[in-house]
Amino acid sequence: MVIQLVFEPHDDLSIMIKSTHQVTIPQPIDKVMELFKNQEYFKDWQKGLVSFKNLSTVAGEQGSKRSMKIKAAGTTITMLEEITAIDLPHLWEATYRTNGVLNKQSNRFHEKVIKQGDHIQKVTIWDSTAIFTFSGMMRIIAKGRPPQIFTAQTHQHMEDFKTFASTM
Repeated sequence: MVIQLVFEPHDDLSIMIKSTHQVTIPQPIDKVMELFKNQEYFKDWQKGLVSFKNLSTVAGEQGSKRSMKIKAAGTTITMLEEITAIDLPHLWEATYRTNGVLNKQSNRFHEKVIKQGDHIQKVTIWDSTAIFTFSGMMRIIAKGRPPQIFTAQTHQHMEDFKTFASTM
């Protein structure tokens, strides 16, 4: 995991934290996508997810939105998710908004074949970039905290998904 703290020089009212993460999931990409897209499984790998509500007629497509309630840091946060780009099985991007925080997530997937002797296994490499932008009071709070407080959840969700997918 790489974490980079960036203060935007052109904008004195916000700060940005960027992190990148990678996990290898021991399943072929088709199976990973089947599990990743299925809303019924969200609570199995998104720790802290209390509930979600689709706000769009068709869920899971570019432009679709959902309201999500997440338990984090001892409180429940309501955020709005909007899928901003989708080209599965290789790309899935979304923004998450709540008071003073904008989180842009870019997720890229690719399949790799691993050979060990006569054994061949297909695995999926999941690369994720998270960019958090803080404004207002959250700007002050974010400046006083280690960046990992905000970025660790992204990596944890990825590890939890890997564990979940490995059992399916």
